Amino acid sequence: MKENPFKSIAFNKLEKNVYAPIFVKAMPFFIAIIAFDNVAARIMMAAIENMDRFNECEVIITDLDSYLGVSENTRKRALNVLRYMKFIETKRNTVKGGTTKFKISVNVACKGNVESKVNMEGAFDEYLWPSLLVDGQICKESFEKYKQFKGKTKRNDGLPF
Repeated sequence: MKENPFKSIAFNKLEKNVYAPIFVKAMPFFIAIIAFDNVAARIMMAAIENMDRFNECEVIITDLDSYLGVSENTRKRALNVLRYMKFIETKRNTVKGGTTKFKISVNVACKGNVESKVNMEGAFDEYLWPSLLVDGQICKESFEKYKQFKGKTKRNDGLPF
């Protein structure tokens, strides 16, 4: 079995023993992701496994492709599914060895106290929108219209990620 390529950013020895649940309200969305694109589900689970207490982790994209055994186009589509469903935000850092920083929504999963995570400065707490699902499935037509970068989106604190 290949090693998970995601790395915690703010490492804490105790984090290896912390349970990171996927929340009940996020399960219908996660099930829809599994049915729509299983590569997206695999990326999400690997990121949740190694995210830190700030719901962040980073990965070298070529290592992720190797870990998943998929092409660049397959990985890009899977990441777009996760962005579209508001499960993750990503930020590419070309200066630091080509790593990509992932931030997982605290409405999907988190390590530690949920209430403190939602109120944490810079928390990515984008709400999950039931309108993204049609009969429990991701609407293919809506997803095809989704553009990855419509301009920088602003979070609740008004700062772009």
